[in-house]
Amino acid sequence: MKFGIALGYVSKLSLLKTIEGMGQIKRKIKESVKRKFNLLEVNSAIVTDKNLWLNDDAQQTKRPIDFDISYNNSYGEVLQSNNKWRRYFLSEVGLKDNNTGIFTDFQSIERDSEISNVSSITYHEYGMEIIKVKYSLEDINYVITNIFQIISNVDREVSKNLTELNSSHFGNTLIFVTHKKLKELYPLLTFNERINRFGKDNGCFVLQEFVEKLFNQNNVNQFSSDIFDFKTFSKIYYYNSDCEKVVSIGYVGYSVDRETLKKQNNILKENAKTQTQYHHLLKSNKLPLTISCGIYIDRITMAILEKQHIAEVQSSIWDQDFVNYCNINNIKIL
Repeated sequence: MKFGIALGYVSKLSLLKTIEGMGQIKRKIKESVKRKFNLLEVNSAIVTDKNLWLNDDAQQTKRPIDFDISYNNSYGEVLQSNNKWRRYFLSEVGLKDNNTGIFTDFQSIERDSEISNVSSITYHEYGMEIIKVKYSLEDINYVITNIFQIISNVDREVSKNLTELNSSHFGNTLIFVTHKKLKELYPLLTFNERINRFGKDNGCFVLQEFVEKLFNQNNVNQFSSDIFDFKTFSKIYYYNSDCEKVVSIGYVGYSVDRETLKKQNNILKENAKTQTQYHHLLKSNKLPLTISCGIYIDRITMAILEKQHIAEVQSSIWDQDFVNYCNINNIKIL
């Protein structure tokens, strides 16, 4: 495979039908999620005051895209993640009712993203922040299961409308597995090899209880101490048989409270953040308890429309060698 694309690959859909399919998928998932979880759609901020610290630097592995603001001698940052912003917004507008929350159609840029056939510097996520009055692990699994059900239903609906496509790309079964179980199943493999093997053997799955096991490992995503409760953070995966790889399509986890933040910061030592305005709100218990969720909508669109590169469903910046390859092989990218 070159650029993650199988030799001889030809899209089943024309560019026009691809665009029509993208619209169907995004519209249907958005409306279904908002209705299922009783969410109010709001327009997310795209920049934030650097002093407020609503961005996520993933243990300083993500360089901020910042800029000076001339009129008040301060600095702004482009939001690369809006989990904190969503929770902050809920506190500002005073939403407190259990099982209510907000939905954002969030797009941003991540300058340090690892470019591949499923990732670019452009980032598009359907985000959800759901208020909870009490902590419950059952609620995490309930949200995950319903997100997966919505994606599967939309998959079948769109595939029925676009007859060139197969009828199901995610299957009907979602398996929950822990890091410990993966290690028992595949003791001689690395973490990334384990999730790829498990996905190939089992299809769609949810990985849980894994974040703290990955600290200080290379080639894995880093986590900040002030967003997710590590014990509840879960990632949803599916196996793309055409690309021969497991792909993450979403996540669900509780946001941190004061005590969780203290414990996690003792591990990660992110002491530079403790004097920020956002941390003051956390330590004062002024932010609502929430389940924070994200759906990687372009990856899901790519799977349903049977595309082998995210550039076929997402506009971004690509290496000229890749652009030339697509032109030669008649692969239409946006």
